[in-house]
Amino acid sequence: MVAGEAVVLRPSLRNAIRLERRPGSFAGVIAKIMEGSLETACAILRDNARVTDQQALDALPSLQEPLLAYVAACAGLDASDRKLDADKGESVPFREYLESLYRIGTGWLGWSPAVTLDATPAEITEAYKGRVDFLRAIFGASEPDKQPEPKSVSEKFRAVFKSVGTTVVKRPIRKARKAA
Repeated sequence: MVAGEAVVLRPSLRNAIRLERRPGSFAGVIAKIMEGSLETACAILRDNARVTDQQALDALPSLQEPLLAYVAACAGLDASDRKLDADKGESVPFREYLESLYRIGTGWLGWSPAVTLDATPAEITEAYKGRVDFLRAIFGASEPDKQPEPKSVSEKFRAVFKSVGTTVVKRPIRKARKAA
């Protein structure tokens, strides 16, 4: 919520490309969000809604979590994915990953550049999987030729947060004390 209104952050490929082009790519954006950067928050919000600097400043304390989730979605990460470690793939720089999504949208799927840039990385990926399944059903191939996929979602997530100095802290489980 910004200025009492819900702001919908759409992690389109266009917005993902904008974030990747910022200094430090996605890792730099994540670091800035974690630092509470008003400039970064405003840049992200302006890509999605009409928000003044004062409105963003007022909402800044409550924006960190939604902005981090938005950046993750722009990077093609799905925090709700329960099988994060299941798929292993080749490591690719985010720029190349986003370019491959554009090629898939405009090439494999036959979408216009505008439609491709308005789609989210998750939508492009799912549409591509559907297209491959469709072609497999028509031509009867047992296994489609796989395009090299980027590293798994969890590996990308770890790499981004590791690059900004984030560490995982495992807290010991405390046993409940019995009341006397």
